[in-house]
Amino acid sequence: MLELFLNSSMEILNQGNDPTYYSAGRLEVIDITLGSFGLLESFKSWEVPSEPSLLDHRHILFSLVGSVLVCLIRNPRGTNWDSF
Repeated sequence: MLELFLNSSMEILNQGNDPTYYSAGRLEVIDITLGSFGLLESFKSWEVPSEPSLLDHRHILFSLVGSVLVCLIRNPRGTNWDSF
């Protein structure tokens, strides 16, 4: 994984050192959020909230600023006609 990361144009977006993994008394920072270098300009915050997630991994919240172009495409072949 380290080799893949070093050979790509990805950046680690994690901020801080809050544990993202809780198990049997162990607290670890094992989850990373990766993004392209161009994403750094839009990246606003990255945090691990304190509320429980009911899993051994905690939720990770981050926000981006700016606008995103969304293109909606309707595929009639993917329609569930029985639900109409």
